[in-house]
Amino acid sequence: MFKQKLNSILRKNALESDFFRNTFTLTIGTTVAQAFPMIFYPVLSRIYLPEEFGLLATLTSITSILVVLATGKYENSILITNTKKDAANIIMMVLALSMVFLLLTFIVFCFLTEEFSIWFNEPGLKVWLYICPLTAFSIIIFNCYNEWCVRNKYFATLSGNKIMNSASTSLSKLLFGFVKISSNGLVIGDLVGRIITAVHCIFRSLHRDGKFFFAISRKRMLVLARRYKEFPRYSLPDQLIDTLNSQLPTLMIAYTFLSTKVGYYAMAGNVLSVPVNVISVAVRDVFRQRANEEWAKVGNCRNIYVKVVRMLFIIIVPSSILLMIILPDFFSILLGKNWRTAGEYARILMPHVAILFMFRVVSAVFIIANKLRASFIWQFYSISLTIISLSIGCFVLRDMKKTLICYVIARCIANLTRFYMTYNYSKGKLIT
Repeated sequence: MFKQKLNSILRKNALESDFFRNTFTLTIGTTVAQAFPMIFYPVLSRIYLPEEFGLLATLTSITSILVVLATGKYENSILITNTKKDAANIIMMVLALSMVFLLLTFIVFCFLTEEFSIWFNEPGLKVWLYICPLTAFSIIIFNCYNEWCVRNKYFATLSGNKIMNSASTSLSKLLFGFVKISSNGLVIGDLVGRIITAVHCIFRSLHRDGKFFFAISRKRMLVLARRYKEFPRYSLPDQLIDTLNSQLPTLMIAYTFLSTKVGYYAMAGNVLSVPVNVISVAVRDVFRQRANEEWAKVGNCRNIYVKVVRMLFIIIVPSSILLMIILPDFFSILLGKNWRTAGEYARILMPHVAILFMFRVVSAVFIIANKLRASFIWQFYSISLTIISLSIGCFVLRDMKKTLICYVIARCIANLTRFYMTYNYSKGKLIT
């Protein structure tokens, strides 16, 4: 009896040790990966013009939408497959679907480059629109291999993949900026960096688990496509709305204003997103674990919800006020005087970023409380506010800063609504 209890304790401690070690590994990898762009921004901002960053931002927005559409979100099923062989078949099915979709997209782009360049007020799209399918395919390979690593607990490799992706794109942009062998080294550097990452993922997967990828079959792919058909049916629309919500500002600003202003907006968003991506993800994971545990015990997670929101409020509010004061000067010093406008845009965006930082953490309540339908409804509500606010700014006011103010107000309303919903759901079975 004592021996069984001792073994149980040892197994529990081992599992907890693995959890914290893997979490630490991924946190370090994510932090380092996010640090690379920040290190290179002061150099890249002095090599490239704002309009070049604007062109890359427009291409990235188009690519992000293609990534979601091309896969049918079947890659989300990699994690829950029963065997490595099935996971490998899912990956190859995703890549096959993506190749067909992106090839058709490339053909469509061949006929519509002129229209796209007019729609988005960007002559450079005539030259560079063709690379979006190739960039999207490289990102899909990277995403699939990341899911493979999570499924098989290759957390050190996953962390390395993130660093590899960030380092290769940053260094490629820097290299092509110095050698000047392309009319836009920023765009070609981003493409080359992503291709390098994709090739690295292919070699790593074949070297370590090649036997599973060489054992795939068309028949098994079709079986798995039917088994996991709920992903293109439900996950695809949800993810597409979320992606459109995040990319619409860039696309609509590109449609209405000059690419220079798109570049300033993109740089402001890139710099402000670093703490959101690094810190909020770490806090979210801790909250998600504690909230799920509390829900299982007492049927609600209100206590941990209130504690986390109170802690974030105390930290974020004074920090945001300080940043709003110094951001224009900070951008001027960090990136150069030409980028002060980006700092002014960042100052306007700061309230939205602060609220997003806070409520991205607690949005996991939708899943914990099994309110996925409510989450989907909120996505529609959120994107509707985004479209209305950007339309008012871009087509009525026709002023960049006023457009950003409208957008920020809409995003704050959307996320405050999400706070109201998640707080009520966090009460669960609590009697008030």
